[in-house]
Amino acid sequence: QQHQASSRETMTDAVPPADELSKHCYMEISVAGSPPETVVFELDTAICRKTSHNFLSLCASHRKAARPSRTNMPRAETGLPAVPTYRNTEFHRIKPGFMVQGGDYENFDGTGGRSIYSTSTFEDESFANKHHTGGILSMANRGKATNGSQFFITLGNASHLDGKHVAFGRVVHGMDVVMQMASVETDEKNRPIPMQRIVVVDCGIGNGKGKASNGTLRQDGRRSEGKRTKKDKKGRKQDRRKRSDFSSSSSDSSSSDDSSYHRHRSKKHKKRKRETSRSRSRDRGHSSSSKRHSHKERKRSKKKHSRERYDDRKRRGRSRSRSR
Repeated sequence: QQHQASSRETMTDAVPPADELSKHCYMEISVAGSPPETVVFELDTAICRKTSHNFLSLCASHRKAARPSRTNMPRAETGLPAVPTYRNTEFHRIKPGFMVQGGDYENFDGTGGRSIYSTSTFEDESFANKHHTGGILSMANRGKATNGSQFFITLGNASHLDGKHVAFGRVVHGMDVVMQMASVETDEKNRPIPMQRIVVVDCGIGNGKGKASNGTLRQDGRRSEGKRTKKDKKGRKQDRRKRSDFSSSSSDSSSSDDSSYHRHRSKKHKKRKRETSRSRSRDRGHSSSSKRHSHKERKRSKKKHSRERYDDRKRRGRSRSRSR
């Protein structure tokens, strides 16, 4: 029930017109733990409107998919809800020279993944686009009219897939990242080994350059910027003031070698050094005084003992003289 409720969050059968859909979306992909790099897709919204809308909606989701705690169990048995998004998903199938496949936000192994529509899978929209070269974005399926959330990117000519899979876009930037994905080490099931996982760190609408926390699907491929919080605005203003102060003071003292920024840093450094030296001297003074104190006590105790011995000797001498 939890799984069905979470999946219904984005389920809708209404498809917007082609001119309202963005033609570009991106994914930031980390290969084997390396820093994420951007791959940009151009979608054919005119021919494959429904397929493009499904892909764009899963890219635009702000949530994160979670890997099941036990990969050998279906998510329905674990009781964890599935989040319909491409963010934090993995490319689970790698076939060098052929394709790389991902998009399973349910089980992370190619056995799950639903569409945003109420039927969980939808029909093959069009076979007009061909798999004639590398970088073609196409839908993965389990037969006729079983398109869900899984997709693949071709690494070369795959014309044998024409008429079986719906090609709805292509890679316009980051094909070198896709080829790097194809070179990771895999197991006998063509899955990347745990140390070589390929993770979609971030995704969204547009080309990934002007990223915002929330975006809308636009024709020009850009993301509309979200509202900035008061805290962010305040921090930016303070940064600008500091920069202007430094630039103005450095322009006034152009004859000096060091800029005002470095002088400011050196003042702070000297102040920090003074504070540390004072604290050290305090510690040393405390320790030395305690040492002096203990030394005086030892001297007093020695004197005391020596006096007692002297008195004892005197008494013994007196007693001896009396006995004589």
